Amino acid sequence: MTVAFDGLLSVSYSQAYVVSDDDPPDPVRAFAGQLNGLCGARVPGALFLVTGRHTGKVAFRVDVVDGPPPVDPGWEEVVEVSFTAFSGDVHLMDWHQGMYPLPLRESVSYRVRYCARGMDAGKTYLGELETVLDHYLLVFWPAPVEADRIVRRTSRIAAYWHDEGFLVG
Repeated sequence: MTVAFDGLLSVSYSQAYVVSDDDPPDPVRAFAGQLNGLCGARVPGALFLVTGRHTGKVAFRVDVVDGPPPVDPGWEEVVEVSFTAFSGDVHLMDWHQGMYPLPLRESVSYRVRYCARGMDAGKTYLGELETVLDHYLLVFWPAPVEADRIVRRTSRIAAYWHDEGFLVG
């Protein structure tokens, strides 16, 4: 396992991204036709990540593993998507365009599991807040392309994004 990022990530408008170029994906295109509303993967080479926190810092970790890990019961929200990078220059990108390199290979198909805990708590405060209320984990492993899926759904804010979001479905 490679821990590619483990720290605080700045978000605004409840957004973060994985990019294999310099631009974040359009949210409507990123979620078009998907079941899940937390990890938009329909724009090739990019992921659009939704957080509970509107503005501030969230705890965020990115792991790259060899195969699918078991689903940890400690995560309240779990979705999966497929992702293929345009280049070997892939980054986790925060709202302020901070770029954190991810060790993903170009043209390799990855399965991605996006996990969240504390989304409702993170949503309760709209301004900057020192206390980290919501936590996120993004895990990549090589796998054939599959449709997105919702593995676990518990919070009100995740239900909103799954059901309403950026015109999901």
